[in-house]
Amino acid sequence: APWRDRFAEPTASQLRTGLPSEATRSFDRVRRYLLTLDEVDETVEWYGQSWCWTLAYRVRREAEPLAVLIPSPEDLQLGMPVDPDFVEELPVRRLKRGVRDGLDLAREPFDTRWAIWSMQAGNLLEDLQDILRRKLDFVRRSN
Repeated sequence: APWRDRFAEPTASQLRTGLPSEATRSFDRVRRYLLTLDEVDETVEWYGQSWCWTLAYRVRREAEPLAVLIPSPEDLQLGMPVDPDFVEELPVRRLKRGVRDGLDLAREPFDTRWAIWSMQAGNLLEDLQDILRRKLDFVRRSN
């Protein structure tokens, strides 16, 4: 599978073809949205044995990505590295449960900075668009 072959960098379309048909619609929607964000570039990057090849969305001149799309055939996911300062700025109580659950993975007691969401649910992207825009604004203000 192109997603798992560490020694052969796939294209975005090759990563898409490895997904089940119901996940391809979500993949296309997430990717299309992330590509509309100003000053955000898409790259194919290897993220180890658990995430394998991903599509990373980077703000120019930033060390870490804004987000990564993880095209796992078992569970299409969106990951976002988050700072505690960024999470503190969010209206967490007003967020939908699915969004809060993903953010909770990047908070105490977990030992990671990555918020993760399963993108199998078709409507989650709409709920995450505000978080992605806020993260992009946070990154720009931090420079």
